Amino acid sequence: MAIIVALVAMLWLLSGVFSGSGNDGASVAESVPDKTVVGEAMLVKARKIQAQPFVTRVAVNSRTEPNREVRLRAELDGVIAALPAGEGEWVDAGAVICELHAEDRPERLALAESALKKAKIDYAGAQKLKGKGLQSDSAMAQFEVALASATADWRRAQVEVDNLKVRAPFAGVINRHAVELGDFIRRGEECATLLDMDPILVVGEVAETEVAHLKPGAPASVRLQGGAFKEGHLRYVSQAADPVTRAYRVEVALDNRDGELRSGISARLALPTGEVLAHRIPGSLLTLDDRGDLGVRTLDTENRVQFNNVQMVSDGEEGVWITGLPAQVSLITVGQEYVSEGEQVRVELEESAGDLLAPAAVGPRDDSGPVPATDVGAAASAEDESR
Repeated sequence: MAIIVALVAMLWLLSGVFSGSGNDGASVAESVPDKTVVGEAMLVKARKIQAQPFVTRVAVNSRTEPNREVRLRAELDGVIAALPAGEGEWVDAGAVICELHAEDRPERLALAESALKKAKIDYAGAQKLKGKGLQSDSAMAQFEVALASATADWRRAQVEVDNLKVRAPFAGVINRHAVELGDFIRRGEECATLLDMDPILVVGEVAETEVAHLKPGAPASVRLQGGAFKEGHLRYVSQAADPVTRAYRVEVALDNRDGELRSGISARLALPTGEVLAHRIPGSLLTLDDRGDLGVRTLDTENRVQFNNVQMVSDGEEGVWITGLPAQVSLITVGQEYVSEGEQVRVELEESAGDLLAPAAVGPRDDSGPVPATDVGAAASAEDESR
């Protein structure tokens, strides 16, 4: 019985070997696409692409701020008599924001005017006597002192009357009142806050590795919370880093004559840092070599596969922009994962040349809009988010 069982097992094993040997060629052929005959060169698709100028940008997390913000303060002690401008109202330069009760200040001004008028008359009479030799130099000096004192008293009374009204130093919006009608306010206390909202600023911080590439006056683009897109210019780059974040403050000015934008809105700021020649390709064509470096597979003039290391300068919905390739190159678009470096292949060239991502496939390209953070700007964005 043992011999019979051993013979049956051997026959079963041998039957599997013989039946499997006939399918090896078919399975190998199925695992290698685009080969019609075993040993024939791989068929791949390729396209010739041309480098294009690409403006590199650094992306910065930012927020909107008013161009100027002033806390208007009283210069006299007194009771609030009127608040002519309400909160949220636009006022012109010189408009009255807060007004104090006059009390006896107008009367004191009138008294000072009368005293000044008398001092002028006395001084004029003393001058006439001096011309006739009937007035001493000492008496003349006393009249001059009296005139100067009366002038100072009149000027002080005039300033106090003028300071009864707190006026706007520039055109802007009354953000809030710090007092109400009937409140007693002391000198130096806040009356209201005035905001200059045109232009409005978009403020962020840039890492020290990128600040050297920024130039004041350069165009900038802003993507506001909610998707609104605005264009402005880089107005200011700080010369000193923040002692805590070691980042540099930047300001972009946006036109806001219609008052549409408010302070404190989150935004994404894109600042140009330079221009390079780059290729735009689908992200699916990127691969890694044995060392883990990023690259793409291309073809030489003899249709041999080459692996080119590249650097990604932008990554977005419209594709990726890469540098490190020749200005014009034949890029493998189909079959790149089934060939190896140095292998000679058969090539089917795609008809269209240039940009691999046609506008019809990804929508119109918006070169003026903010782009995702470049490799060099990602550190600044990460630093902003962590802060």
